[in-house]
Amino acid sequence: MPVQLWQCVMWGVFGGVAVEGLEWSAVMRRGRWPWNKRLRAGPIIVSVLIRLGVGGVLAGAVGASGPMSQLSALSVGIAAPLIIEKMAQQIPGAESGNEPSTAGAERDGRGAVTRAGEANAL
Repeated sequence: MPVQLWQCVMWGVFGGVAVEGLEWSAVMRRGRWPWNKRLRAGPIIVSVLIRLGVGGVLAGAVGASGPMSQLSALSVGIAAPLIIEKMAQQIPGAESGNEPSTAGAERDGRGAVTRAGEANAL
């Protein structure tokens, strides 16, 4: 049964809450809080709120594009950071720092990047 837009947003936020809850439970098991007296909790709280917001907004956007179930909205909320990262990698010129360096590489005639001394597999 398709859900309404506001329900997609809420399920997306709940997916983000689930991920944050798992991360906080791991932090508590280690017994080491991510802040100390000098480092305030403010930046961490802001990052959590941003993550929850992104999960809700992305689930709402996907829900607005067509019928969606509760499970799919929850899944979008859980996967929101990864979805945003993969979408950003598709932008030409955007470098996330996770891609392998192409220093010392050159393009062959087909546009593939080859490293000096490597044989072309095709």
